[in-house]
Amino acid sequence: MIARASEEAEMDEDRYCVMDEDRYCVNEPSVISEVVDGETIVLNFENGHYYSFNPSASAIWGCVCAGSPVASVTEWVAQRFGVDPAAIATEVADFLRSLEDERLIRRAAAGEAGGIIPQTAAAVAPGEPIAAFSAPSFDKFTDMEELLLLDPIHEVGESGWPKKP
Repeated sequence: MIARASEEAEMDEDRYCVMDEDRYCVNEPSVISEVVDGETIVLNFENGHYYSFNPSASAIWGCVCAGSPVASVTEWVAQRFGVDPAAIATEVADFLRSLEDERLIRRAAAGEAGGIIPQTAAAVAPGEPIAAFSAPSFDKFTDMEELLLLDPIHEVGESGWPKKP
């Protein structure tokens, strides 16, 4: 029993350890996102919650969607906001863990997600920060949970919806 508890604790510790070479991907098809008037909105159809991201969180989300490794995400976000990558590495890792806890992202399997930094990175030179950096965060909303979970899209099979006889 002690060995099993130790193994479980080690697995849990591994889950929360974010390494520079780790890659994450969006937990599709349960999670979708859209940028509306510069604000990133993420919906989780698994639990009916939706999220609004601040600018630094939106930048991280874009890199995750592109399949970039954590080190590249941190570097790109640091350049975009004109800060030292070492100064934000912990905040980026903590934010990735919170996205994983919310089941918005998952660790990418080996060979999955071979992305690049988003195209918008080309428009932002390292010396030209777009805004002041603030810790990445999101607002979580549960007010539409019942509506989102009742949506018939949850009943869609490979043949589409509605299911015709």
